[in-house]
Amino acid sequence: MFESDHEDNVFRRRLMKEVAPGLPVNFSFYSPSVKVQVMYPAEHLPGANGRYVGNGVTIEFVPEDTAAVERVREYVWWCEETNAFTAIRKINHLRRGVCPGSVEGTLERVRGVDKRAAAKAAEALDYDELREMIDAEDVKTLARFPGLGEKRAKAVVEFYRNERSGRRFLYAANRNDRFRGQPVITELDFSEDLEEQVWEHAGNARRLGDPDPLGGSEPPGHTTVRDANLLHPLPMTPSLMGRGVYQPEQVELFADVLKRVLVDGERPAGVEDLRIQRGKIFHTEKMPGIGMKTRARVLASGLLDHEYTFENLTAIPGVTESQARTIAQTAKAAARNARVEVRVS
Repeated sequence: MFESDHEDNVFRRRLMKEVAPGLPVNFSFYSPSVKVQVMYPAEHLPGANGRYVGNGVTIEFVPEDTAAVERVREYVWWCEETNAFTAIRKINHLRRGVCPGSVEGTLERVRGVDKRAAAKAAEALDYDELREMIDAEDVKTLARFPGLGEKRAKAVVEFYRNERSGRRFLYAANRNDRFRGQPVITELDFSEDLEEQVWEHAGNARRLGDPDPLGGSEPPGHTTVRDANLLHPLPMTPSLMGRGVYQPEQVELFADVLKRVLVDGERPAGVEDLRIQRGKIFHTEKMPGIGMKTRARVLASGLLDHEYTFENLTAIPGVTESQARTIAQTAKAAARNARVEVRVS
């Protein structure tokens, strides 16, 4: 899977260094079917708080203790060994094998600075000098180093200025922006009503997807919270997901968690506290006789996951008794297993 033993060893050292209790770490996977392959085990590592962010192939873990750290490490290596077409490409959005506390690691985070430019700069510059120039916003001196130049130097200074700022944005993008228009971006004003801003953002984001829940077009994808660089979702914040139409309780819960995280400083632990999603069962369980049309009808009905009972499901037009029974039984079994896992962990 790896290009060399040296890269293998570097990646192992970075993995040992970066996965630590309480610290968010992001792994980017590459595979045509990675979301199907890794969803269930990623979200059910006890104490690891796994969740999906951004593009659907990036997983964030925030291990609660040393045992959870070991589970994350074991999961990462298991995934590389057992999936022939899956490879973990990045940790915290860096090229694999690059230390985040190095010149290359500092520069490669910036959009527009590739690995060649970062490598050239690293030959003439050490990490402490680079951090001093970034903190002092000394663009002129930084631009003189090989591989950078004025344009890249400005980008580096602006990137880390944004990282230090307290500005926060709601960012919604369709999985195929070329055909669905530009992403919807809303800057949050914490002095105003947060829930009202979330509702306005959700209304604007509807244009990215099909407003008909039963339509065949793409959903709008994720709405995530990002900093002023708009590159990656912030750690330990929720995602708002929907199929063209965001349900009212989704928006309310999303706004509530945002207030708890961004205003009150709370750090929710566990996937159930972070994932704002309808119909999770359709993503995690295979149900015979349940196709996309049935799934769309159930999602459009307005039922919450815990309301998937036989009586409620048969009341949905187009859902047969056999399909309702299958979904209800699967939902009941999933809820029972979730309770058992909570007690065990």
